[in-house]
Amino acid sequence: MRSDAEMRLATLLRRPLSGRPWRRGHERDATMVAVDWHTFGSAVHRISTTADVSPGGAFVCTAEPRPVGSALVLEMATPRGPMEVHARVAWTDPRGMGVRFTRTAFV
Repeated sequence: MRSDAEMRLATLLRRPLSGRPWRRGHERDATMVAVDWHTFGSAVHRISTTADVSPGGAFVCTAEPRPVGSALVLEMATPRGPMEVHARVAWTDPRGMGVRFTRTAFV
């Protein structure tokens, strides 16, 4: 059975991306989803959770945020199966990092 968080994530990821990258073009949903992530090209994986998700990005809770502009690969569970998401770090704060999705694909 799929969790409510997985269902909300799947619904959010089906919405179209905004044409205005300088503004948040989508509503965020406070969805806690486990995410396995690593810096692009690195073999060191980290396990975190999201605090919110939208079709264009997410906030990843981590004590080790990557620098702004870093390319990341995230794997998240969705009702359709694992989804690999390429993203860039848009901003950071002491709780983690906001990421903007650049590509999504089911694994």
